Amino acid sequence: MKSAIIVDDDEDIVSIISELLELNGINVVGKGHNGLEGVKLFEKLHPDLVLLDMMMPEYDGLYALKKIREKDANANVVIVTGGGFSDSVEDELKSLNPTKILFKPFDIQSLTEFFLANQHVQSSFKIKYKFRNDVKYYTCIMSDDQYKNFKKLPIVEECEILTKYEKNAEDYASKMQKALNLAAQNDTSHIRKLSVNV
Repeated sequence: MKSAIIVDDDEDIVSIISELLELNGINVVGKGHNGLEGVKLFEKLHPDLVLLDMMMPEYDGLYALKKIREKDANANVVIVTGGGFSDSVEDELKSLNPTKILFKPFDIQSLTEFFLANQHVQSSFKIKYKFRNDVKYYTCIMSDDQYKNFKKLPIVEECEILTKYEKNAEDYASKMQKALNLAAQNDTSHIRKLSVNV
């Protein structure tokens, strides 16, 4: 299931959009109410989609988009706006290259279709991890789903994303999946072979 975070200062809008996205098969993993919360949620959750309101008090959508772009130039960030901002703000917004700009009120179905159509390639990440009762740290590359499953394994003590990759070689991804299946049975020899000791 694809993941999203929703950031809007109007709690009712966040609640309604969350419900509609969930009904359309998109997992809403985080909700925020200003741009700073949005950036923190993005850093923590690495969602497939950020739905970001433009006008919010304190930290607005422009602030959040700027910070998210610094961390991941390819992140899917959809800006939601009622419009009405100045030419200079509009120019700055366009220079930050949002994935899409939606004007309120918008059709949730078209948003869902757009999102699903643009998510056919699964992201991969370079991760750093450590097993319980082991002093060594390792790095390797995993797909988004592989990472989510791996970090839940009881034998994994620490696990974090270092960088995002656009795509993973199929043969490597297949080998990694076999190694993860073995790791789930407490056999870590294969995943160690696919990893680099750091």
